[in-house]
Formats: sequence, C-alpha cells, structure tokens
Amino acid sequence: MPEKFPSFLSISRITPYNNIEKEMQLVHHRIRRTQPTAAVGSYSKAVLAGNTLYISGQTGAGLDGSPPVLGDPAAQARQACENIKVLLKEAGGDLTHVVKLTIYITDRAYRDPVYSVIAEYFGPHAPASTGVIVDGLALAEFLVEIDVTAVLP
Repeated sequence: MPEKFPSFLSISRITPYNNIEKEMQLVHHRIRRTQPTAAVGSYSKAVLAGNTLYISGQTGAGLDGSPPVLGDPAAQARQACENIKVLLKEAGGDLTHVVKLTIYITDRAYRDPVYSVIAEYFGPHAPASTGVIVDGLALAEFLVEIDVTAVLP
C-alpha cells in the first residue's frame, strides 16, 4: 500500500512539463521590455505570468536611465525600491503584493543602510527575503540590486 502524503504534498496535480511550458507561453505579459541597445541582450523589466509578477533586478539607476548616486548604498536601494513600486503599479499591483525579495549587495558594510531602506518599503508586510553579498554587479557603480516576486490579486 503506498504511503499517504499530507494534502500539501500531493503530487496528483502535477502537469507534464510540456503542458506547463505551453501554459506559461500563453499567459505571460512583458512589462517594460528593454530596447535592444539599452543592455546586452533583450529582457523585460518585469514579466507577469498568470498572477505572478517577476521583476528583474532593480539597481540605483532610474527607470528613465538616470545614473545611480555614486557610493551611496542607501540612495541606490531607495531608487531600486522606487523602480519596483512603479513596475508593480504598471502591472496592477503594489508593495503589499510582494512575496519574495532577493537583495544583492557588494559589501557587507552596506547591509544596515540597505536594509533600513528595505524596511521603510516592505517592513509592514514582511515578504520572504534572501540577502546575498556578491563580488560585483553588472556595472561597477552599482552597489545594490533587488529582484522581486509578487502575487497580484
């Protein structure tokens, strides 16, 4: 007799990979697709798949292309959070819909100033969060990058 799993571990609803891929192709919507000259490769600032919004890593650069404040991790985190707010709004959501943050910083010393800004934006509803210290980001002047997953109503 097979072992009975709790309902949250049920595998009876798993769809074959090919069907999942087909469904995702039908329901995703790109938000703020970049111009081919704006970055190496082509990507979207955010993609809405079903009711899940995936926001690409946001840095201290403005969505309008304005440069980051050099050497100021808190200012860069604030700009990244403002970018996230705009992208959420364009997709029909807001900060309360964020369920997961991944925060990349280039120096451990930036943790406190960056996380103070994160708390201003996301503290009240406390999404899941992962912090990663990295050797560098896409451009040397970037000190912080934040990517987000949100579930929209």
